[in-house]
Amino acid sequence: MTAVAAGPPPRTRAPHLRGVGSRPLRTGDRGLAVVCLLVGAGAHVPLIPAHWQEARYAGVAFVIFTVASLALAVVVAGHDTVAVWAGVVVLEVLAITAYVVTRTVALPRLGDDVGSWLEPLSFPALAAELIAVVVAVSVLVRARAMGETTAA
Repeated sequence: MTAVAAGPPPRTRAPHLRGVGSRPLRTGDRGLAVVCLLVGAGAHVPLIPAHWQEARYAGVAFVIFTVASLALAVVVAGHDTVAVWAGVVVLEVLAITAYVVTRTVALPRLGDDVGSWLEPLSFPALAAELIAVVVAVSVLVRARAMGETTAA
């Protein structure tokens, strides 16, 4: 006796990826992360025109960072998952690293930034980026301790 299939099998994720990074964590940290992402984006917006003129690659990087921060703020507001929190860490660590590099290494057309640690907009941007990293790492550590990063 032969069984007749009712249609294609349901689409599922690979067993090793099922649930990883997509299960809601239900943390209360999203609001602070959203504020930090918005502050970081806002601190970079006024600097875009000057960097666009001085070193186009820096202006492009500022635009990309600003758009990514705004998009990630929207995503964080609606989704509380390991993958989203990892994205916050990656974006903000890249921003902090870029700041340190520009202040310590004479990049093309940005050599005047070396040693210029006291730019006024650096303070809110760095504070927001550092807080976002601390919050996101804290969420990820708690998720790991609760086994939230393993397959469901």
